Amino acid sequence: MKCLSNMDRIQITNTLMMQLFELYENKGRSFYYKELFERDDQIMARQTLEEDIHAIGQYLELKITANRLKLLSKVRRNYVPKNKDEIFLLNIKNVLTKIQAMCDEFTLRTNEVIDLTTLLYRDYETVRFNKKGSTATKTVKSFEQLSSQQQLSTLIDKYHSVRKTAKYELLMTISNFYVDFIKIEPFNKYNELTGLLLVYTMLAKEFQVCRYQSFFNIFKDYKEKFELALKQAYYDWSNGLSQTDSLVRVFVDVIKQMNVLILEKEHIYEFERKMNKTNSVEYVIYNGPSVFRKKDIRNKLPLVSESTINRTLQMLKEQGVIRPLGQGRSAQWQRLKDPKQKFSPEQLSLF
Repeated sequence: MKCLSNMDRIQITNTLMMQLFELYENKGRSFYYKELFERDDQIMARQTLEEDIHAIGQYLELKITANRLKLLSKVRRNYVPKNKDEIFLLNIKNVLTKIQAMCDEFTLRTNEVIDLTTLLYRDYETVRFNKKGSTATKTVKSFEQLSSQQQLSTLIDKYHSVRKTAKYELLMTISNFYVDFIKIEPFNKYNELTGLLLVYTMLAKEFQVCRYQSFFNIFKDYKEKFELALKQAYYDWSNGLSQTDSLVRVFVDVIKQMNVLILEKEHIYEFERKMNKTNSVEYVIYNGPSVFRKKDIRNKLPLVSESTINRTLQMLKEQGVIRPLGQGRSAQWQRLKDPKQKFSPEQLSLF
């Protein structure tokens, strides 16, 4: 508990403070997002979940082919695992599904951590509490003399007591808890991953954007920075002088990027609500890069059906607006008309 017990020493720089202000300003939009996306909430949440499963498989560098990883990430489809890494991915899929469904009601407790560990490593690895602590019967034991489970319970109690003081910023508290969790090594292996999924659960509870924008899809691109930040946080931990600023910045940067992407998704969604689906596809084509793939349109318009995209592409091809570059699923398309020649909103049929 070296980090959480020494929170008073932490100073937030002006730059980080401004980023946090911006973060919490966007956090206040969560009720708006819930109302805006209400009609397609389940669809969008499922797409986010699938992106998270796929991205964490990449982050962990599991030995699963790209096509197989994409298939196993589908929420509505069940596959029989072919190897241990696929078993692990399906366990992660189960865990992330439960997190998304129950994160609003989540409270950090020792039993929750045990349940998470059981689900995460079932039929994959034997993960258990480390054997440590003194067997001597003493009325009062030091933290080091406690068993691993007792140490974990004490750490969680400390986390809640720090939160109750309301003196420290949330991401600071979560990051310091994460470092303490790893350093006390409650389990015999995989403490970093178990702790990371606990952190994600806490973030998903606090930041509604996690329901509509994939956290791990962005986080995986920060892997190198994240690992470096952890190494910095480990240094001098035993003396209570751990530096967690870089770790906090990683979480801030990831959530900030999520907010930028959800804002773009919000604009597109509003546009879709006011126009028919074909017009939405046309708008994306006219306002996107001159060379694009069909999957680029699907990424921008996840709620538009495949048949509508194909029909619109064919229509614009016949009109001489676009032309195909190659064949097959990965074929590219080229826009032949300058964006300045695109239709104006007044020309679109709204009914």
